[in-house]
Amino acid sequence: MLPSERIKTFKKVLNAGRGKIPEFRVGTKAVFHYETLKPLVNVNEEGFPDSRDSYKSIDNTRKPYPDGYGKPLELVFGKKFQLPIFERCLETMLIDEISQFDIAASELYPYPSVSQKLRNISKDAMQPGSQSYHHAHCAATSDLTMEYEALNDLIKNPQPLRFIFHLLIVLQPEDYEPDSWQLEPDEKLASVAKLKESGNEYLQKGDYMNASLRYKEALSRVDTLLLREKPGDPEWIDLDKQNIPLFLNLSLCYLNWKQYYEAIDAATEVLKRDKLNEKALYRRAKGRIAVWDLEKAVDDLKILQQQYPDNVNLVKAELERIQSLRKEREESAKNTYKHMFKNIY
Repeated sequence: MLPSERIKTFKKVLNAGRGKIPEFRVGTKAVFHYETLKPLVNVNEEGFPDSRDSYKSIDNTRKPYPDGYGKPLELVFGKKFQLPIFERCLETMLIDEISQFDIAASELYPYPSVSQKLRNISKDAMQPGSQSYHHAHCAATSDLTMEYEALNDLIKNPQPLRFIFHLLIVLQPEDYEPDSWQLEPDEKLASVAKLKESGNEYLQKGDYMNASLRYKEALSRVDTLLLREKPGDPEWIDLDKQNIPLFLNLSLCYLNWKQYYEAIDAATEVLKRDKLNEKALYRRAKGRIAVWDLEKAVDDLKILQQQYPDNVNLVKAELERIQSLRKEREESAKNTYKHMFKNIY
């Protein structure tokens, strides 16, 4: 029986683990498998049966969609996981221990929702593009409808369940790279600079894919931080300025990667925040030339010419290139018309 749980949760060790019980604190990550067994008898009257034949397996992380998550679950302590009872169970376990926990229905009201989300994550991984969107419900649990029959039964008729946990690994916060959602705002802000620095290192090596991944993750984290501020306030403006070098370097990655429309979009994001940014104007012009949007490319180059006269030779070279491309396009059009009308008479 778990401490302070009285008759709500009973534990039985099935396979002894090794070492000592790990330290569990805010940020500790437990990696584990679980299986959910639904009793086929009325537990409230008969208690939990001993025979495995008296249970139906309704969820198993070792099995992929539609029967489970398909991989070990990672639970980070202190981050308001929807099933606190899972944390309390894991806190009693050794590494590599396998134990069963008989848990009262009152501890498991969020379980169907959690299980559905995990199964849908597995579904999306197996069937890219399936887009299993999930919505938070504020109504009573009896009003919810799950995609899986076994979970629907639990919504309609909550009951005690038996869980088999196998604790695989326990990692302390300093032993792993936290996901973005785990970070506090000040930690997330500090991580933006680290991601940018890492992206710059990849960029210098010519590894544009890994560089762009770092820049995009940093941009995503800035976006979540901006949601905490009021648009237009000094704090919001200062934070939004951090997007400028990220979009600027992302534009360069896309240019080198020959993804010209993406390069144009990234440079445009810079110019929304700094309308005369020299590098953004030049990179957007380069992207526009590559996709034959020559008139708009000229517009960017003329702004560069006016605002940054020191770059006159660079701008002149691009304008001459545009002129050459225009002639090439005109010649191509003439030849096309000749072939079209050659046999008319």
